[in-house]
Amino acid sequence: MITGKDEESAAIDRLDRQILHSLRIAPRVPFARLAAALGVSEQTAARRYQRMRTRGLVRVFGQADPARMPGTTSWALRISCRPGAATAIAEALARRTDTAWVTIDAGGAELTCATWITEDRRGLRDGLLHQLPRAANVLSLSAHQVLHQFAGRGEANWIAADDQLDAAQRERLLDGAEHGDPDSGACVEPGDGALLTAIAHDGRAGYAQLAAATGWTQRKVALRLAALTGSRAVRFDIDAAVTLIGFRAVANLWFTVAPSDLAAVGARLADHRQLAWAAAITGATNITATALCRDAGELYRYLTTDVAAIPEVRTCETVPIFTRAKQAMSLVDGGVLRGPVV
Repeated sequence: MITGKDEESAAIDRLDRQILHSLRIAPRVPFARLAAALGVSEQTAARRYQRMRTRGLVRVFGQADPARMPGTTSWALRISCRPGAATAIAEALARRTDTAWVTIDAGGAELTCATWITEDRRGLRDGLLHQLPRAANVLSLSAHQVLHQFAGRGEANWIAADDQLDAAQRERLLDGAEHGDPDSGACVEPGDGALLTAIAHDGRAGYAQLAAATGWTQRKVALRLAALTGSRAVRFDIDAAVTLIGFRAVANLWFTVAPSDLAAVGARLADHRQLAWAAAITGATNITATALCRDAGELYRYLTTDVAAIPEVRTCETVPIFTRAKQAMSLVDGGVLRGPVV
């Protein structure tokens, strides 16, 4: 459990939030360029990041992007379980390598998580969708295939709240960043296992560290990582301890809109600063999103202003997140990020 003293020690300021925002935009940005963009010394930027990482507030990671894997589909699951079983089920789901964003919602009555299903060589699919309905403590399962993730400003801006980088800072941050070729054809291969494990544990590991972990030369590491990130077969991102950095009213939103309005509404939602993620899904509710707000009052204002201003939204179900068991890759214990599941 996180005590009042722990929460006080985890408090972050404007510079910390701008570092988090920078890492959300460019997870492997060199500290020198990060410092220049923020107007601080390289030592200060590095020290602030390491302090947040040590305290379990942020983790930079790299992973093979499931969306780029042939035969793989992404799903959002809503799971109703027997009273008292939510924690055990959430912990079991969190330890799997094919899950992310495992949460206990609605005061413990429901769990949600993301999962990926991949066809085998025979074209058959197996995984969570087939295993969960047979679990004794699962009462019902609602599975929604993710059809399209909406790209927008919100997916990077949510973490900084009102302390976002301005346009000039973003330009300096991305100056010199490499731009790969998504059509280059590079894909994850069995021989990349050691590299993927290393970047899962530390997405900011240097080439020397990665060379030591893989047994490759630094040049080979650099070339292989550039090829995989350039083709988008591998991506880098951050996990953040959302409660400890100040977001205490977090909710999953389930929207219903007409099919003719799906693209426009999704694009508009994705630009909302309060939404870290928005996607089109199958099912009666055809857009899902995750809202992160400072408190219940801010969540209420968001729903009654920004969401209410979109007339095409027919319904919006708001399901508060009670606790988190896993972020994209990191386990969560008492609100603090722990090691990755690899």
